[in-house]
Amino acid sequence: MNSLPKEWQLEPHYEPGLHWFSREPRPIELFGEEIPAKESEEYPGWYFLQRGDPMRIADSLEEALAALKSRLKHWKMEDLLGRRAPIEVSGKVRKQMVIELLNTPIATPPPGYDPDQDAPLPPLLSCKWELGDYLLVASIDYTPFRPEFSTRFGQPNNPIQSLMGQVCTLSTIDLELLDEDDPDDLDDLDEDDLEPLDLLEDDEDFEEEEEEQEWKEIAVGTVSLEGNRLTVGFWSHTFDENTEVFGVAYEEASFEDQEKSYYLSTRGSDD
Repeated sequence: MNSLPKEWQLEPHYEPGLHWFSREPRPIELFGEEIPAKESEEYPGWYFLQRGDPMRIADSLEEALAALKSRLKHWKMEDLLGRRAPIEVSGKVRKQMVIELLNTPIATPPPGYDPDQDAPLPPLLSCKWELGDYLLVASIDYTPFRPEFSTRFGQPNNPIQSLMGQVCTLSTIDLELLDEDDPDDLDDLDEDDLEPLDLLEDDEDFEEEEEEQEWKEIAVGTVSLEGNRLTVGFWSHTFDENTEVFGVAYEEASFEDQEKSYYLSTRGSDD
């Protein structure tokens, strides 16, 4: 039986994907930049062109398979950038593609598979179709991850507990600066309030104010937690046991005291 708090445990998720490849190498336009085409290692002779889906995560294999089926059936191939499928196919062809998709075997993660320690699994499902000068690949990848959750500092499921012994980075910002930087405050202003644009006339002052509102790194080091006293490297501070903590186990935690907001993370600790 797993003794870890349930909020710390990996939850199974699945990513359905539709990937377009072309026979001819074509540079990819992305956010105004041109990326040279590269031949696929998995599909020699083909060059990745674009995705045909918005990269959404499903909670079950059934949901992932249903998403692929719907996109093939209705030919809904828009990706995150709004790009459509490079070609159109008949309803008869789409029907046959759906049949082949549903008849493709679906694997399951092997018993004892540990995503934290073991190499990533190959797709649980992979199905491909050559459509003239294009190749369309449908796949389902196993993408488990831990949920974001909130708790209290003194609770045993505090995500900071999962970071004990790891080298982490601790950053902070004054709460008053966070309040001043709240964009929702602009919603309360009317046109008369915005007429004097003197606030933005001096760009240098504005940039200096932005710098003051940035999060500041205050400690990098091994994390320890004794009672409600948190230590990161040479930095140490005691928090109230009822302090709210929001985070992801083994990755990050956010919390506040009366003056500051804190962010503890494994990211950036190797820099």
